[in-house]
Amino acid sequence: MNRCFLMIICSVLILPGLTSSSRQTDPNHDKWLQERYVEATSIKEGMTRADLLKVFRMDGGLQLHLPTRYVLKSSNLIKVDVEFDAMGGSEENLRSVPDDKLNIKRISKPYVEPGFLD
Repeated sequence: MNRCFLMIICSVLILPGLTSSSRQTDPNHDKWLQERYVEATSIKEGMTRADLLKVFRMDGGLQLHLPTRYVLKSSNLIKVDVEFDAMGGSEENLRSVPDDKLNIKRISKPYVEPGFLD
């Protein structure tokens, strides 16, 4: 009798925790987030800074030389770090290269980070 009572108590305490972890998220939120991810990953290595600036904008905060941190235009929290190809020139000269001639050498995976204030 005590054993049966103990099993019932354990079931009442444990089962709600198991079912709550399998709850579905809001489908609208998931869809929106998936769209932002696809948008952010549409920029690839080899594309130009002009292509990048169609989808991203420069992030705030202190960035020396050419900015390397960009924020998705449609979400202020999604960012990428970008390294540009100097094409035989020095890093200091990158600012003088037109955006459509400046190629992306490396771009990070999108990440979430709060904005910076200048």
